[in-house]
Amino acid sequence: MVLNNLPKETKTVNDTSDGTVRMNGAVNVRDLGGHQTSDGRTVVAGRLYRSDSLARLTDDDLHTIAGMGLRLVVDFRTSDEIRIDGDDRLPDAIPSVHRPVGGGSVQQFYGLAASGNLDKLIAVLGGGGAAAMMRDINRGFVVNNAEREEFAATLRNVADNELPMLFHCTAGKDRTGWMAALLLTILGVDRDTVIDDYMASNRYYLPHVTSQLSALKDHGIDPELFMPVLRQSPEYLLAAFEAADEKFGGMEGFITEGLGLDSHDVTHLRSSLLVSR
Repeated sequence: MVLNNLPKETKTVNDTSDGTVRMNGAVNVRDLGGHQTSDGRTVVAGRLYRSDSLARLTDDDLHTIAGMGLRLVVDFRTSDEIRIDGDDRLPDAIPSVHRPVGGGSVQQFYGLAASGNLDKLIAVLGGGGAAAMMRDINRGFVVNNAEREEFAATLRNVADNELPMLFHCTAGKDRTGWMAALLLTILGVDRDTVIDDYMASNRYYLPHVTSQLSALKDHGIDPELFMPVLRQSPEYLLAAFEAADEKFGGMEGFITEGLGLDSHDVTHLRSSLLVSR
């Protein structure tokens, strides 16, 4: 992979201290810039963005997206999710690529609720089943060859300087959360900070979706059954890291063997996306 150095300062569209980009049609849009690394450097702002679905962007949101100067949008949603939710709404000048990853699709859980089969819901999600399912989904990001390749391909886009880039799924929390965790880990951000970024979806996405769950009560379904699916927990992300330890002997082995990056790629990623303060 060829990676060119990026400018150390870049225009950003953040309007909050935590990197959130305010939009009307998406609720979990954040800039990965600003995070500190263990060696005292800072991730450059305005280069890597994470988001939930972009299917419902407003005209004002399109102006915001255009101001990001994006060179690529990566969509991890499945074809079924896109069929239900709609294609990304983007300015014509912004290219996008579809990289479907089935794990973490909230649509499968909505489909389960829509079935109206309360016994099946309780059997699948009750008694710790939902949390176990979320751990398995995150492990799949590491051990499933097809899913791992979609994340690896996105890392190659970063390494090939297709930046600024935005990557997203439906909720912007599981598949997107793992992609963000990978990038921040490769850049040298410590595990606690990576988890904090992952957990921030509880501030942005969770209030939005839980307000929609009240309708389940009308069908005799307890919304709490779905909370482990909708609420982020550190144990979900840690399950992916543990899978990397088990299958590849740690993150270094996962990055090189599992994702196909060599030490040269990692060095260039860090030098291009980090700045000393």
